[in-house]
Amino acid sequence: MSTTPPNKPRRRIAGEAKPGAVAKTPKGPKAPKVAKAPTIPKPAAGLPQAPRRSDSPTVPKAAGVRSLMTSSWALVALTVAALVLAVSGGIAAVAHFRADDAGTTREDASDAAAVAAETIFTYQWNQLKQHLSESKELMTPRFGKKFEDISPALSALAPQRRVQVKAVVRNAATIECGSTCADDKAKVLVFIDQARVADGADKPTMFGNRIEMTMIKRDGDWLVDDVKAL
Repeated sequence: MSTTPPNKPRRRIAGEAKPGAVAKTPKGPKAPKVAKAPTIPKPAAGLPQAPRRSDSPTVPKAAGVRSLMTSSWALVALTVAALVLAVSGGIAAVAHFRADDAGTTREDASDAAAVAAETIFTYQWNQLKQHLSESKELMTPRFGKKFEDISPALSALAPQRRVQVKAVVRNAATIECGSTCADDKAKVLVFIDQARVADGADKPTMFGNRIEMTMIKRDGDWLVDDVKAL
């Protein structure tokens, strides 16, 4: 009796499954886990919700009107300030010119009074007619007539004693007139010295006098309208 030798097991090819075993499906790469979105808690009842974000902020109407009014008032204020400065500058300029003009007027009046005072109070006994004529040229017609009326007394006394008088003005200045000032009228205070010689004396007698002269401007010239001794 012959025996059949047992079958030798066959060698498996690399990767071949064992007999009777279920072949496993090869595993592919695992899919990445997706992170869960965070849960936003709902606001509690009764609490105000935050305003939704907008791409461009909305300016309230009241704020826009207030901003416009503020800008308008600022512009008006600047305009008013500019006008005030312009008017102030104009007033200052006018006041400056008026002050200069008033200063020139006072100076001219005082200079004319000084010249007239020396002419009127300087005379000598043998030239009285010339003295009267030259003096009246520096006077208004009204005061010239008054001066002419008193000249006969001088003409009667001066030749008797051969009187000669030399007058020199030491100072002359206009008197403050306040609200009564005028461009064509001024009062001038004059300090005048007189050297008098009479009866052929060798040395003169000195007299210091203070007078007030009223000056009036006529046709561009300052003329004497009155003289008062002080």
